[in-house]
Amino acid sequence: MRTTLRAKKKFKSIDGTIEQLDVDFSEFEDWWTVNSMMVSWMLNIIEPTLRSTINYMDIAKDLWEDIKERLSIANGPRVQQIKVELANCK
Repeated sequence: MRTTLRAKKKFKSIDGTIEQLDVDFSEFEDWWTVNSMMVSWMLNIIEPTLRSTINYMDIAKDLWEDIKERLSIANGPRVQQIKVELANCK
């Protein structure tokens, strides 16, 4: 998902570099257009079975943070197992 957003020069809107408040009034409609397009992309990329568990949000950055929080939870025991296996390779 990051690659797609970076390829379209939209990643700054979700990583916090560009915020809604940074946009002056003349660019406000353009900001909402781009933001809505990014929300649509993110929701369409997610598998339908997972999409129903994601909270709908109007702001792409907020949606990105929610998705990141939900889907990047580490599996602690598996991480530890991999660390042990790597340590044993030395």
